[in-house]
Amino acid sequence: MSPTKTVAADIRTRNIMAAFRLLFPAARISRSELGRQLGLSRMAANEVTREMLDEHIIREIGEDTRTGRGKRSQVLAIDTAHWRVLSVDLSEPYVLKGAVVDLCGRIVDRTEIPSDDPERADFEDVTALSRQLMDMAGDAPVLGLGLAVPGIVDADGNVIHAVHLGWHDLPARQRLEDALQVPVLVGNATDAALLAERHFGEGSDNSMLIRIGAGVGASLCVNGEIVEGQHYMAGEIGHVVVDPNGPDCACGKRGCVEAYLSTTNLYAQIAADPAARIEILTGAGQMLGRIMAVSLGLLDLGDVALDAPADIAGEAFLNGMRGELSSAMTSHTSHHIPRLHRCQVGSDASLRGQAIAVIHRLVPTIRTRTADGTATH
Repeated sequence: MSPTKTVAADIRTRNIMAAFRLLFPAARISRSELGRQLGLSRMAANEVTREMLDEHIIREIGEDTRTGRGKRSQVLAIDTAHWRVLSVDLSEPYVLKGAVVDLCGRIVDRTEIPSDDPERADFEDVTALSRQLMDMAGDAPVLGLGLAVPGIVDADGNVIHAVHLGWHDLPARQRLEDALQVPVLVGNATDAALLAERHFGEGSDNSMLIRIGAGVGASLCVNGEIVEGQHYMAGEIGHVVVDPNGPDCACGKRGCVEAYLSTTNLYAQIAADPAARIEILTGAGQMLGRIMAVSLGLLDLGDVALDAPADIAGEAFLNGMRGELSSAMTSHTSHHIPRLHRCQVGSDASLRGQAIAVIHRLVPTIRTRTADGTATH
């Protein structure tokens, strides 16, 4: 391909993705308004939207309702009837969850495989679940599959380390692509949950999600982009030592964040002294506030979402954390702390978020895939 054609194709791809992001997940915008927001001429806007219509990325839903003279412009929305995305979430113990998702990130069908071992996942079960999702998609073309993993994943889709799955240096993306013959995107499950919270919950472009379960981890979004870090370990706070003389942790160290704040530890404390439940959860929130205060002061985020069971991350926990952050971060010159809230997407956060990651990564490839016949049905 000549340099001129390459530049033109790159511009077209950027314009398609910019238009898609304006419409995602559920906006309805007229063709003329879409062109105006993208800074495109009428001809360029028509070319971009025509290609997106031809590839079933968007659809026309009728004329706009503006008053005045002149021809009415067609209103556009994302096409939810054609392409399908598959998503698998391994972040919950005792179950492998799978879903078929449309281009708006909505689940249209789902299934799951139970697991008897909360500390290990059999990759053959992941492959079997993925094949089942392919069958559930029926005749619809599959854009790709996303796999959300509670662990460290590199840019090539290799699972470097996933303690709660028993996986180390596993080429998950390559193995699934070989088995399914569709593009696969493997990512961190907490990053996926933050993506879902941003698009379907209350997350902002500068936000953090802290997940508390059997492990403790976080995800960070700065200026609309998920931060993975130099070694793909951004947000891996669970095994940071906060007290070298603290309780033993499953990782072999003492006094890790996870040893104090995992649901396993908190439930055990509450079971030992039910009358002290509020005090225990308030103290846990205060501890998390102290641990995160420096990082949050450095980053100047708009909000922090807590993704944890409702009986853990309730008002006692949130108020304890909020009070500690206020004490640590406010002064006579600064009165801002991030807004704290529970994750609003629920137990499907990682499932939907990994599907969003696939959608945003692969929508720009639709044109070349349909041209060369590699779109999978």
